[in-house]
Amino acid sequence: MRTGQTLWVLDHLDDLDADFLAIYGIDLEQQELSARRYFALAHRLPAYQGVMAARTEAEREHREPPHSTTPTRTSSTPARGRGDVTELSLTQFRAKFPGLVSVGQGG
Repeated sequence: MRTGQTLWVLDHLDDLDADFLAIYGIDLEQQELSARRYFALAHRLPAYQGVMAARTEAEREHREPPHSTTPTRTSSTPARGRGDVTELSLTQFRAKFPGLVSVGQGG
């Protein structure tokens, strides 16, 4: 794994611990996980309603005006003739496509 892609966890250890317990039902003090599994699960936490999702949403709102209607093209996704790419928050995505993203608990 690349260092830059994994160091973010150091700033969020308590939040990750809380989300692992609430969302995956994994008590990190009682259960050992391989680094590969830990980072794979941690990376997916913003997709669920938890502390990391709230932090991700707050960071996104801080970077962008809340009522921005101008589509933005992400730097990592070229348009390739398909028009502009619009970046949606998870909340906006859920509102636009109800039932497509489910929130559940369990591991």
